[in-house]
Amino acid sequence: MRVCLIRHGESEGNVAATLQGCRLDTPLSPRGRKQAESLAIRLLNEPMDAVIASPMSRARETAEIVAAPHGLGISTDADLLEFDWGSWTGRSLDQEMERHVAELRARWRAGEVDVRTPGGESPVLAAVRAGRFLARLRAKKVLAPLVVAHGRFNRVLMALILNRDLSRMDEIKQRNGSVSIFELDEEGKATSVSLDDVEHLSAELRVVTGANDSVR
Repeated sequence: MRVCLIRHGESEGNVAATLQGCRLDTPLSPRGRKQAESLAIRLLNEPMDAVIASPMSRARETAEIVAAPHGLGISTDADLLEFDWGSWTGRSLDQEMERHVAELRARWRAGEVDVRTPGGESPVLAAVRAGRFLARLRAKKVLAPLVVAHGRFNRVLMALILNRDLSRMDEIKQRNGSVSIFELDEEGKATSVSLDDVEHLSAELRVVTGANDSVR
């Protein structure tokens, strides 16, 4: 199975520099739609027999744009929802919030991946969702699925695909409009073909707007 994993295009929440998570559903920004259109061109000749997206509008819209040239409809899967930032949802990524997130991420990198955000979830809990999704994906018997989800959740999902400890999930960036491709053998062992690839985006579309994108 050849899996194309996409992070949605830039959303209005990204532009506003807020923590969105699974509780704040904002649409793509104009730049985000352009990123999705560039992705569609990039993946025009990529094999694709199923398109599965997070039900959040920023992911669904990205998936619809990319799937259209292939004549494919999309299905949604609730387990692909973005990470739950709990009571931090909607908070502006100002200096104080960046500090809180940085401290939490440092604990995750140190191996404390069961630590939750206030009122939200931990990487371990997000990995349960990711594992359920991967099991369903394998059961579908598809050969070339396109999966469209979110920055933080994608990092968790990739850790599972690559059989890495969750403490290593931040090793691979997930920029808006990026694509990562994995080849999975019959036993589920994965080989990465590309990771966080944004070569299809123009220089202008690679620029991060809003606050630092490091938390995604």
